[in-house]
Amino acid sequence: MKARLAQIGVGTWGKHIEKTLRSLPECELVYTAEHNWRELLDKKDIDGVVVATPPHTHAQIAIAFLELGLPVFIEKPMTGNLKDALAIEAAAKKSGARGMVGHIHLYNPAYLKMKSLLSEAGQVHTMVGFGYNQGPYRDDYSAMWDWAPHDLSMMLDLLGTLPERVSAWGIAKTRPNTTLWDLSVIKLDFPQDVSGFVMNSWLMPQKCKKMTVVGDKKSIVYEDTLTQHKLALYEDSHVTYPEYEDAMPLTEELAAFVRSIVQKEKPQSDLALGLTVVRILDAAERSIAADGTSQTI
Repeated sequence: MKARLAQIGVGTWGKHIEKTLRSLPECELVYTAEHNWRELLDKKDIDGVVVATPPHTHAQIAIAFLELGLPVFIEKPMTGNLKDALAIEAAAKKSGARGMVGHIHLYNPAYLKMKSLLSEAGQVHTMVGFGYNQGPYRDDYSAMWDWAPHDLSMMLDLLGTLPERVSAWGIAKTRPNTTLWDLSVIKLDFPQDVSGFVMNSWLMPQKCKKMTVVGDKKSIVYEDTLTQHKLALYEDSHVTYPEYEDAMPLTEELAAFVRSIVQKEKPQSDLALGLTVVRILDAAERSIAADGTSQTI
């Protein structure tokens, strides 16, 4: 059985998604749409929907198809605010339809190798994520909402637990007096005295996507912006470069969505994870507004 999919949104990233979907033998992309997406609600030959539109439109589109009982893939972040994310969760629970959020790093072979090596680090006590670039400067959400979902999804996946407190700081240099943070720092206090730090920006002259996990035995560094040796394992001054499979993360991610339709397989980045990421970002916004005072999610 091939999954028959519709894709809504074919912008810069959406074009990559479309190309990837057309390359997957397990599915058939039968429709693409932009502003005329409501016309798809009456189609009877769709098994699932991929939403690759701006975050402020995610809830309206996703809920419409979830209410029909159709599985939905939503590009990250799940939404641009907590209210919309909760509405998507409620719609999915009511209809029983499965949802997935595009936290692509969870499907990156180098990251998956990092996860498999986590026990070698010993007792993890610190995790640090960096995500930044020169732009793009968005008008609908900040650099924090653009980049932090990557780091947060990995931390949640690696630790398997929620932060107890969230503190954050943000600056808006290019558009003062807005919440379009050009640079943000989030501090997460996890159980068992594990600290997480996330720094994101669209002001930096170079692109970087890096996650460092520090344990009492070893440290592991995953740096996706490198062309090779994306994974490094440090023990004191000694460094090794573990091997990992050669596969495209976007292909692996979208194949997981297809399997969630055909085989009813639960995706690693389900709606629950996407909602938790938005909960943390909401707490971070509240903390920034309170001058860095820690908040609960």
